[in-house]
Amino acid sequence: MGRDKRNERSELQWTKWIKAHRLLPAWRALSFPAREAYFHLQVRCYADSKNAVNNNGEIYRSLRKLADDMGCAQKTAGTALADLQAKGWIVCTQAWERGTSGSGKAAHFRLTMLPTAKRPATKEPELWKQGHDYPVTVYRAYLPKTYNRAGNLKKQNPPHHSGAPLHPTRAQLKVVSQ
Repeated sequence: MGRDKRNERSELQWTKWIKAHRLLPAWRALSFPAREAYFHLQVRCYADSKNAVNNNGEIYRSLRKLADDMGCAQKTAGTALADLQAKGWIVCTQAWERGTSGSGKAAHFRLTMLPTAKRPATKEPELWKQGHDYPVTVYRAYLPKTYNRAGNLKKQNPPHHSGAPLHPTRAQLKVVSQ
């Protein structure tokens, strides 16, 4: 049987879905946008090179293009990349650069569960534990802020015309009780 030349020009991209990786606690702790971003980066591991050479360690995607691929906002894509770094799924090999002439360079990443051309996979997500995240070197500003319920919320008095009962402050209660 001869080869089918129609399939050689196919632009479909695919990647392996390894079930053992998806059962790890580090995968379950990821947000859904981070899982989607990981698959987009994993597809690019062989897509950007000629002759399907492993380019792990040199995978790059700007926030704007990754957000377009995922169909979300740039902030969501940045949060996803920061979450992937915190759980050990990706490691930054080269930080992004802001170009002086308007042509910047995107950050380069290495997927830790896949081997590179020069060394085997390091598999940091297998060592990850709840509450012990890895340091985030790129897109740290996109990490979600911790939410302190007592410090972020204040009880407000409703307007007088609403008819709702007022919640007086301590100072107002002291004045009334004296």
